[in-house]
Amino acid sequence: MQNQAVLLLVAVSAVAGVAAADTPPAGEPTNPDWAMRALAGYSKTGGNTDNSAGNALFHVAHVMGNWKLLFGLEGLYGSTKGETTAQAWATYLQANYNITPRFYWYVGGRYDDDRFSGFAYQEAVKSGFGYKFFDSDTTRLALQLGAGYRRLRPEILVKNDIGAVISRTEQPEESEAIFDAGLAFEHSFNQYAKLLAAVTVQAGSANTLTNANVAFQVKMSDRLSLTAAYKLIDNSNPPPGSGARDTLLTFGLTYEMKNEKLSPDL
Repeated sequence: MQNQAVLLLVAVSAVAGVAAADTPPAGEPTNPDWAMRALAGYSKTGGNTDNSAGNALFHVAHVMGNWKLLFGLEGLYGSTKGETTAQAWATYLQANYNITPRFYWYVGGRYDDDRFSGFAYQEAVKSGFGYKFFDSDTTRLALQLGAGYRRLRPEILVKNDIGAVISRTEQPEESEAIFDAGLAFEHSFNQYAKLLAAVTVQAGSANTLTNANVAFQVKMSDRLSLTAAYKLIDNSNPPPGSGARDTLLTFGLTYEMKNEKLSPDL
């Protein structure tokens, strides 16, 4: 119950903070070099199920000439009957260099820590090329493909009947070459409703890690939106004691410092 209370307090504090900052001061110019998106979501069911789930996301992008720098931080938490049954966070940093207005080279890194995946951590560096198929005010679609190098540490988990971990046994660290792929899509149906989707894949001989996010936003004001979000984390070859797939459905608020010329994804 303490973890649930802390999560709820953080979510409420974040919502209160972004709500207070929703309207910029009169005459404040829009910075054409920055874009940001932050999301806080929470859901709870009671009675026989007694499940709680929450997620948070922060993406920011910055342009310097032909360079575009991207940073992201994401986390999720879940509990069943007061016991933690999901806990994960990930962060990435990427730099894109525009070869043409639509074609770019990228280099970056990513770190994933999922306490229920069967991997203590997965960290990778990667590089490749990307292409923006659509880049209009209403629709954006970008795909990138590349290669990289990953280190990961498997761990054997023992869980109780509701999915909480009661013991962990770390295994030797493994390293491998990987294929890297990413897809980002954004479409505005009108001035109030927007669909966002992103998928990243790191495929190697030891494991293929897939992260997918889908969110539907309904605008409340210039910067605040109600959001229904679905997240999927899939490991193709988890160690014994761990399932391959985790999913999370939450409802919350998104705060967006929008820039028509700059998406905070890919």
